Amino acid sequence: MLTTLNEVASQIFLLPGSLLILMIAGCICLASRFRRTGWVLLVLGIGGLGVLSMPFTAHTMIQTLEPRSAIDPHDMEKAKAVVVLGGDTLHQQPEYANDMTNGSTLARLRYAAFLYNQYEVPMLLSGGRPSGGEPEAWVMKRELETLFHVPVRWIEAKSNNTDENARFSWEILHPEGITTIVLLTHAWHMPRAKFAFERAGFTVIAAPTVFHTESLRGIANFLPQASYLELANTALHEWLGMLWYRR
Repeated sequence: MLTTLNEVASQIFLLPGSLLILMIAGCICLASRFRRTGWVLLVLGIGGLGVLSMPFTAHTMIQTLEPRSAIDPHDMEKAKAVVVLGGDTLHQQPEYANDMTNGSTLARLRYAAFLYNQYEVPMLLSGGRPSGGEPEAWVMKRELETLFHVPVRWIEAKSNNTDENARFSWEILHPEGITTIVLLTHAWHMPRAKFAFERAGFTVIAAPTVFHTESLRGIANFLPQASYLELANTALHEWLGMLWYRR
């Protein structure tokens, strides 16, 4: 029930739901005697949709979240484990006859394999089944071991959000005396994830991946595109998540 309420709230406050609500409210006002209010709401909705779909806007928003640099190789020597966070899966893919990682999770696994080949720090994979199907951590383990030939020492398969990633990973690693970790996730997700893991008790060395380093050039930077509305929505989701975690 709580998950359903969270999903409904996300659709209301995030994109494009919030803008659609503004436009619908504007149309209702226009159809009644509140025409001035209706025009204001309609312009805000349409204008917001256009501005937030621009590459310039989306890149500016997402870069407020991303760390300025990648992990310092010298910091890897301090960590006793690398914790890799799941980013969702694709369910029952017919060509594999199984659940598979989506593009976001696969990007994290690729960087995890890179770090392991360089430093051989043991891996903990964290991710439950927030969207159903097989737990993310088990899907990640299968692909990390079979595709990248990287061994996995620990599995945390109960969590359904970032806060639970942190708490349940602590339950696994702290009894083994491990409190300093390398945390691996997308660069835009790192501020919220790092906060959650530090609150759980860890000393966190950030290992962000998939930076948004370049935007389009010239007039193309200001032409609305659907994919950039999704990127702006990701930034908005993280901002709201940080506010929620710090409440």
